[in-house]
Amino acid sequence: MYAKACFALLVFFIMLITLQNAPYLAHGYMLHAAPMLALCLLAYAILRADGPPATSRVFWALAVVAATSVALELGFAMYKRKPFDENGVVTLTSFAQLLSSSFVSFAIWRRRKNAGRFRLTDKSSIWLIIALGFLYLAADEEILLHEGAGHAVNKIFGLGEVGLWAHLDDMLVGLYGVVGVAALWLYRRELLLFPACVRLLAVGFVFLVLSVAADAASHRPDFFVGLLGPQRGMTAYNLGEDVDELAKLISEMFFLTGFSSGLRVARGRTGAAAGKKAAA
Repeated sequence: MYAKACFALLVFFIMLITLQNAPYLAHGYMLHAAPMLALCLLAYAILRADGPPATSRVFWALAVVAATSVALELGFAMYKRKPFDENGVVTLTSFAQLLSSSFVSFAIWRRRKNAGRFRLTDKSSIWLIIALGFLYLAADEEILLHEGAGHAVNKIFGLGEVGLWAHLDDMLVGLYGVVGVAALWLYRRELLLFPACVRLLAVGFVFLVLSVAADAASHRPDFFVGLLGPQRGMTAYNLGEDVDELAKLISEMFFLTGFSSGLRVARGRTGAAAGKKAAA
């Protein structure tokens, strides 16, 4: 039932966003529906009762979805102003991966939580915290909460959109990562029970850092021009945002694959515990 509900929610939100961005997605004859459906079906396969597919299959399926999304966006110019802006297929794929990560993390928490009242000190609470965090990130991906917050702070305090303050929204994204790492450290005893998941999350964090760095560097061309000269510097500057979005997409692939691996382990532990109880 949970898997079906999550599948339905994914389809609903993807359809809603498709309607909002229809003028741009129509450039590709709505072919983005194919990778989006594949991603929804993959999320369903991960969440269904008989367990997630093999971790390698999840990763390569996500890689195919991501590559197809990038190819469609570039091949059919499925964007408003430029490739990988917030109205295209890549952003929609990113949103779907983040929301799926939230669903899978919540499924792990349902498996790992203790009976009785919820307690934040319970080691399994990290999975609920992760689920809520990725739910927020999915919303942020679609409605750009961090950019709005950055502009609001600049306006309220009169900081201006220059120098360090021009990167305030990037700092907020970086802060998300810092908070995430801190939470993982606090609940490390629980996470160490899922070594494969932790390794995949670590790789995801590396790509997330690369994404934040590329986004920050691409705000102004000064850094690249000073380092590489006018022509090469501007080329590198123009590539900065592309690197940002692609690195973010890859990081989300590793996150979702990691959570799928974690759910696989959690279900195995639950099954083993149930078997021991029955034998006793």
